[in-house]
Amino acid sequence: MGMISEPGSIAYTAKLARVAPLIARYALVTVFVWFAGLKLTDYEAQGIAPLGEHSPFLSWIYHLVSIDTFSRLVGAAELITAVLLALYPWSRPASALGGALATLFFLGTLSFMITTPGIGEASAGGFPVLSATGEFLIKDLGLLGLSVWLLADSLVTTRSTPPID
Repeated sequence: MGMISEPGSIAYTAKLARVAPLIARYALVTVFVWFAGLKLTDYEAQGIAPLGEHSPFLSWIYHLVSIDTFSRLVGAAELITAVLLALYPWSRPASALGGALATLFFLGTLSFMITTPGIGEASAGGFPVLSATGEFLIKDLGLLGLSVWLLADSLVTTRSTPPID
């Protein structure tokens, strides 16, 4: 029977350092797959519509496609992002593209903090106290950080590690 590493030991820390990036990567993959699945529901399509309608970057899209179609297109893009991120063991460049797309997604959703009315909770004095919509969006700040980190990890290992055969 092998020795069990004690928390704080060098061996434990090394194991944690090896597994943490995988947990982070596939946690974000799970988030994107989940988001993509939600985009197939009318509930989610209607829920994100006000965000897009108030965005100077996206408001035009609703003149071209329906709310449900736009939601499905976003879901497809999220699913593609998840697949690209998940390809890390086999293709670092594909995973880097996934990291770049994830970064763009969260930069985009964080822009809604500026463009969507009602982000601050009026009954509590307004911003910086966040409404339910503001709380929904602020989590994307952490997901943005994770996306940038995974992008950097993919780019660094693209240059230093061959893919798994």
